[in-house]
Amino acid sequence: MNKTKILILHTSVGYGIKVTAENIYEKLSNSSEYEVRIEDIEKIHRGMLIATSKIVYATLLNHISGLWGFLYNSKIVLFLLRPLRKVVASLNYKTTLAILRQFQPAVVISTEAAPSAVIAYLKSKGLYRGKLVISFSDYHLHTFWLYKEADLYLCSIAEQAEELKKMGVANGKIALTGMIIADKFFKQIGKEEARQKFKLLNSMPVVLLSNGGTARMSVKRIFLQLLRSDKSFQVVAVTGRNEKLKQELEKISAPSRHPIKILGFVNDLDILMSAADVLVGKTGGPTMAEAVIKKLPMVITDVRPGHEFANLEYLLKNQIVDYGRIPREVSFLVDQILDHKLKKDWEGAYQKVIQPQNSQSLVEILEGIQPNTSGLKVQNYQEN
Repeated sequence: MNKTKILILHTSVGYGIKVTAENIYEKLSNSSEYEVRIEDIEKIHRGMLIATSKIVYATLLNHISGLWGFLYNSKIVLFLLRPLRKVVASLNYKTTLAILRQFQPAVVISTEAAPSAVIAYLKSKGLYRGKLVISFSDYHLHTFWLYKEADLYLCSIAEQAEELKKMGVANGKIALTGMIIADKFFKQIGKEEARQKFKLLNSMPVVLLSNGGTARMSVKRIFLQLLRSDKSFQVVAVTGRNEKLKQELEKISAPSRHPIKILGFVNDLDILMSAADVLVGKTGGPTMAEAVIKKLPMVITDVRPGHEFANLEYLLKNQIVDYGRIPREVSFLVDQILDHKLKKDWEGAYQKVIQPQNSQSLVEILEGIQPNTSGLKVQNYQEN
């Protein structure tokens, strides 16, 4: 039996974007129907354009976040930039085209606007004749992510699907999956067993401070504020790939009522979440959904304007998280949660972000778009 070849493209500009791509890869790899390949477009298209784009994005988000928020929300900026997406893609597409010719996928799934632009450009020029599927990893919808060449949109929440319909996108191009999460987060792990793995005490609650793949330096301020709490609890700080932050936190002497553990990048966040009583972090799409699965209360902080604030609005509206604007408020909310004064409707949250009404599995959805299962032949890719 011929397997349907699927290429998954992502960037590493956001932790959630990469994780969503990896989760899609996992789901499809578990099926005997598909041959799957995953690529980071930042790695296959190395060069000045990609490097400059990453630097500009990081500078805006981390140092001029107000400007980033303005650009993200401005209709005028969107009007000016949308036509340029495929123009930029036309300058740097040949490596992706080489992969298409070599792998011959019937379907390309993209989790970010940049790889979507490349495939949309190739489709518009007749250089790729398969399906383009665009997957979302946030709790809102931005029209910058949308392309007329897309054959299907994978929506993480029902509101995205409704908004697409209002824009005139055909029902056949809209599918609702819920947030696509790795299988390991659905496995039940006892709190004691999880704590034993990380050598944590069973006699004290655990506050997990995690801020994505590259933790921000604001984590230090929150960490210090948590240590000032009169309550007794353990603090586990995950610094990701931020080695400078890890070294700074390791130098801090904590009071005896707050045993601490400083970790770098971890691959078993599912077990850490099972060990924890509260999660403190930012509004990462998959991370919030992972915590919902674990029924782990969340305090969100250090939210930047733009996509992060848009995600926060949805999560607050649906009472899935609590929001601490400053470190002192974060510490207060943590104390309230540990005192069982703040509670969440986990069943309702699960139905909003993991398994919305009328949602389908990824495999069921892909079967419905009827890709060319025999694979695209090399001669279908036309030379310039």
